[in-house]
Order: sequence, then C-alpha cells, then structure tokens
Amino acid sequence: MKNFTFLCVAILGFATAMQSQRMTDLHTFAMMPVGLSDAEATMVRGENESALEVAQRGGGSILFYEDFANGFEGNNGIGEWTVEDTGEGQIWQHVDVAGNGYYSDGSASGVQPPAGEFSTNIGSLNSTTADNGWMVFDCDYFNTPIADGVENTEGWITSPSIDFSASGSVIITWEQYFRYCCYPYAPIYIQASNDGGANWTTFDAHGTFIESANTASANALTTSVDISCVAANSADVQIRFSYLQAPETGDGFSHYYWGIDDVTISENPVDNDLTAVQLTNGDVFGIWEYRVTPIEQAISEADGGLLAGLLYRNSGNVDQDETTVTIDVLDEGGNVLSTTTEELGTVNSFGNAVICPANPQDTIYIATGWTPTETGNYVLQATIASANEDESPEDNTLSKVIVFSDDEYGHDDEAALDVEFGPGDSEIDGLFNPCGYGNYYSMANEGSTAYGVTVRFGPNCGGGDLEFETRLYENDGSGALVDAPFESAYWTYDDAWTPGSAASSEYVYLPFEDPIEVGTDNAYFAAVINEFESEAQLTVLGNADTDTDNSTGDYNLTGAGDFVWFTSQTATPAIRLILSERVGVDEIANRNGIQLFQNVPNPTNGTTMIRFELLQTRNVTMEMRDLQGRLIQVVERGQLPAGNHQVDMNVSDLQGGIYTYTLVADGMRLTKKMMVK
Repeated sequence: MKNFTFLCVAILGFATAMQSQRMTDLHTFAMMPVGLSDAEATMVRGENESALEVAQRGGGSILFYEDFANGFEGNNGIGEWTVEDTGEGQIWQHVDVAGNGYYSDGSASGVQPPAGEFSTNIGSLNSTTADNGWMVFDCDYFNTPIADGVENTEGWITSPSIDFSASGSVIITWEQYFRYCCYPYAPIYIQASNDGGANWTTFDAHGTFIESANTASANALTTSVDISCVAANSADVQIRFSYLQAPETGDGFSHYYWGIDDVTISENPVDNDLTAVQLTNGDVFGIWEYRVTPIEQAISEADGGLLAGLLYRNSGNVDQDETTVTIDVLDEGGNVLSTTTEELGTVNSFGNAVICPANPQDTIYIATGWTPTETGNYVLQATIASANEDESPEDNTLSKVIVFSDDEYGHDDEAALDVEFGPGDSEIDGLFNPCGYGNYYSMANEGSTAYGVTVRFGPNCGGGDLEFETRLYENDGSGALVDAPFESAYWTYDDAWTPGSAASSEYVYLPFEDPIEVGTDNAYFAAVINEFESEAQLTVLGNADTDTDNSTGDYNLTGAGDFVWFTSQTATPAIRLILSERVGVDEIANRNGIQLFQNVPNPTNGTTMIRFELLQTRNVTMEMRDLQGRLIQVVERGQLPAGNHQVDMNVSDLQGGIYTYTLVADGMRLTKKMMVK
C-alpha cells in the first residue's frame, strides 16, 4: 500500500448462544493516525517495572544483557546488532545520551526520535538505562510528511549469536514502549533462530498490552517471553526484534514507533510453578463476559449454569502432572455454594511445548451447573494445582466478585473507575469532535426487554450546549456495527449530571423512546453518541486496561473524514443496559402507589418469581393469562403492607409460549409479559 491514507479495521465481535467461537467481521476504513495529546502521552497501559528485576527474580542466572550504550555495535561483550528494514536503513535508529537519532550506517537522522508528525510529543523511552541510549523503530518519522506518500514498513534488529547449550530454559525480558496504526493487532514480535538465521520462530511481543490501534502502551512496559522451545540447549541462537505486517491482516501498519532497551536473557530458576493468569465470568473468546448480569439472563442449570473460564500457564521448567482446575462459587459470607473440578492431565513447560511457539497461556472453560436463585454479590474463584509441589502457590488461585442484579447488564466495575473517555478537539476553535462510547451485550435467554441505559458521566462532561443520543444497535453478524440498525432516544445534557469526581459520580438512567424486545439470535450494542461538533464535550467514566473480551466500542475519526465505530478497545466505558422499566418514587405514586417488576427467571419452565412494590397497604391478587386472555392461574395474597413483595408461580405444566401476568391491587391493574419455554 502506498497512498495518502491508512487502513483501520473496526472489529465486530458477535456470536449467538449456539456458537462456540466469535464470528469476526473485518470492516475496513481509510484512516489517518490520530495525533497524540498530552494526556495520552502520559497514559499508562500495562505494568512498569525494571527488566533486570524481572529477569533476576528468584535468582535466575543472567545469560546475556544489552543496554545499547554503544548503539548498534553492542554493549553485550559478544558482538554487534545487525539491522534490516524496508526503508533501506532509514527506520531503525539508535538514540544517544543527548536524545539524538543515528542510523545503523552512523549517519545522523537530524531528529530526536520518535519524531514523526503524529508522535512528536510522546517523549523518550523511560527505560532503566535510557540515559545511555536505546533503540527505536520510528516508522512514523519515516512516513513524515504524510503528504509525500505512505508505505507499510517492516524491519528487525538482530543480536549476535549466543551460546545457550548449557541452559535448559531461556527467557528474554526487555523494556519497551510503542504505539501502532492501523489495525488492532500489534505488529511487534520477538523472533528466535537456532540455526544461524536460516529459520526463525515468531513470538508475540506486546506483553500485557491489550491490543488496540492508536493507543499508547505503558512507558516503559516490561515484557518477558519464554523462548526455551527454540533456544534451550542450543549453541547458535540469535534473537531479533521484528516489526512485521501482522498475519491477521497482511498489511496496513505504517505509523508511530517502537522503542526498546535493557534486553536481558536469563534462565528460569523455578521447576514447578503453575500460574492462574486470568479468571473470567463467561467465554471471553466466544462471546463476552459480564461483571453485572440481570438474574433473568443467568444461564440455567439445564444449559450448564454459570460458565467460568481460567487462563493459566506452566511457568516452570518441568511438566506438571495430574493437573486439576477447581471452580468455587461463594456467597458474600464466604460460604461455598458450588464446587466443580476438571482434570487437565499433564501441562507441558514452555521448553517441552508440543507446538513452538507455545501459547503464552492456555484456557479452560468449566460449566459449573450453578444458577443464582436471588440477586446479590457472589465470589467466583479458580484454583489450579498438580501432583508436583508448586514453588509459588500464591499465584495458583484467582477470585473475582460477580453481581446478579434485578435488571442491570454491565461490563464495568463501578468501584474502579480510573479513566475518562472524551472527544478530540475539532479543527474549529472552541469546539469538540463528535464522539461515542458503548458496550456489546448478548442474551442467554429469550423474553427480555431493554428499557434504557445507565451512564456514569465524567467530571469534564457538559459545560455548554450538548445534545446527544442513547442508542441500541442490533447486529446479526452480517455486517459491521456502523451498518447495523439501531433505536435512538435524543437528549439535552443536564449539567446536574456532571460529578465533581469519579468517586462521587452516579449512574444516570436514560430510557429509550419505547421498550425494545431483545433475543438470543443477535448481538446488541448499547451506547451514547454525539454525532456533531459541539462546544461542550460528552465524556464517560470507565475502567482502563479491562477489555479482554473485545466488548467495547469508540466512535472516532477516519482518514476519509468520517466518524465510525471502532471496536476492540483497551478500556471499558461505564454504560449499562437496563432490562426493566425503571421509575422514581414520584412516578410510582402517580401510578397509585404500585409497581410491578419483570419475572425471574424469564424465560422459565418451572417456578418463576414475580416482585412488586406497594407504597401503602393493599389487597393483592396475581393473575396469569395466555395471549387469548384466558385465565390460567390466580394467586390470592390478601392484604399486604407497604413495601417489596413477591409471588412465586409454577408454570411447569404450561406449553411454551408468551403469557401475561397482572398485579391487581385494590382493583388497580399492572400487566407484564413472561415467556415459558
């Protein structure tokens, strides 16, 4: 590709309940790289610790170290680094103690990298020894000015040959920072060869960074990769840092930078160490996971109950035998409600991996058979163990709080809001660009209705005239989100919704114009969006570095001058989908003091719970009818005091279909639908 635009992909993750794998639609847009703001320049994505500390943790021997104090000539005691790139040697640069860039032929670049027109204010790599030099693949500068044309770039910097014949494990650790355009897949890799460079094995190098185009990584991001399956016990090993067009797309990577320093290669001193890496509430690769789930959308026991996922790895040098994973569900008091154990058998070490390169971690999903019977907070816990005596048992167990609510569907954690989504500045002075933020949702059960969304607006939201929409997109997987039909409600922002801080923010309920029936066949995307330039900005709070299930979206600018939805982001906006009709106390009073809620579970094939609220003592009856209006069942509750109440109705003898239930309170009637399966 050589033209004046770049390609960017909006990834659409979608799956029905019957699908075991996410159907991914790659929708291509011409996109200009996004200029980096001062706030983005200081944004942290991932961990930040010394590479030397990571490499030496546990006493592992240092086999090789490079701090680039001598540039391409090397400061490792073995030999020089060789360079190749598609820019004929004009992309890789050594940055000296003064911050000036030099190419591998010794000529000065005349700039202080990264120096492209989109990366000029990111600053130096904050590595441990940055003050004595570091390396950078400055493809942004190579493609500056953009008006002269753009080309995709590749290149690598290769180490001298290293003898690891006496080492049974080989781990490479380095400090880096990067930003890339224009697909979510990171184009940065570690490659290793044990035959003089004739063949290379490729390992992902983005570390803990959640892949996302145009997002800056931590500065510095310490990253470790176990390359034992190639390098262990080999006498002629070379490693190279390679910027490559990602195989998922084939091309489209042209801009920004990749800085590297403090390369340490060490042995792993630990033999037995299983590690629980991530615990999920649901299938993060097939559909999405949720922190908050409406109880009507809890997976039934007949369908396997709550699905827990554990990402794990063997972090030691020895295969782990008779490995098991145990999933526990506990209540808030610590009482165990459910225990499920699955056998994994033998979990190979990286050095003994059947396929090289081995996955950084493996994943197991376990259907627990457990379904909540009431709303509340629960603790999901996973423990991995083997017949071997683990040398670091503290990392064998992970737990997380999950919530089953009356009507809220949410990905965000309201107790950890640490990022504020906001629009960019318009080319028109004093105005902000259009913007939007949202999350994907799927339905495990039929019969639900979406009534609106709740939003945690940010402290910088508003401050002038601001009109926006709430939207619910419905996507059948046949096209990208930008092409999906949607329902809208229009709003004028109220500055009373603006919190003083993230800690003092509250959810604001914004109902749709009309209730929207939602089913299991399609995916739904709930969002707030401002499609026009405005003097006030629409901002939303969220959780940084949390979107491991690709459930979020950001409405942003393309190089063609259009605004479209880009999904697969790194952070999660605090936007929740609401599956019941919410009203305030005043509105309940206007309805003569009665309120009827959706039955749980819905759909149901056994006993279902129907909740209702009274503001004063009333005589109560609950009626059930079919769609022809025939009375099916009556429950007389007699006189009940003010407060919250419930009625349990058994529908196990009914045929599948839609029925209505009616709360009759002193002759006043409220009716809702339920589904029997």
